Amino acid sequence: MALIETGDDISSIKLIYIFNLVGSLIYPMLVMGALVAYEKKGKAPDWLKSHYLFQINGFYISLILLMVSWGLLYLGNLYGLAVMVVWIIWNITRSVKGLKTLKAQRPIANPNNGLLG
Repeated sequence: MALIETGDDISSIKLIYIFNLVGSLIYPMLVMGALVAYEKKGKAPDWLKSHYLFQINGFYISLILLMVSWGLLYLGNLYGLAVMVVWIIWNITRSVKGLKTLKAQRPIANPNNGLLG
């Protein structure tokens, strides 16, 4: 039984990128996207597997940046807001790049790259 039934892999990948975009404001969507990516990556062709790996790596980087941001804010340091803004811009840019690459039916060149692949 699938966590979220989307049909084909391309629809799943689009859905995860949308989860990541929405996750910039509603954090639990990031977790949902990562769970779907983990579930679907095993059966995907190699070029689509690169998108799943890109999304999973992005989730872990997001998790680290959000924890740093929240920690700084908890300590009363306003640099936490700067980290949050940088993360939001990075997350949106990364998701849009992934969607454009998917639309062109190309794999992510370097899915393990922490920046933009």
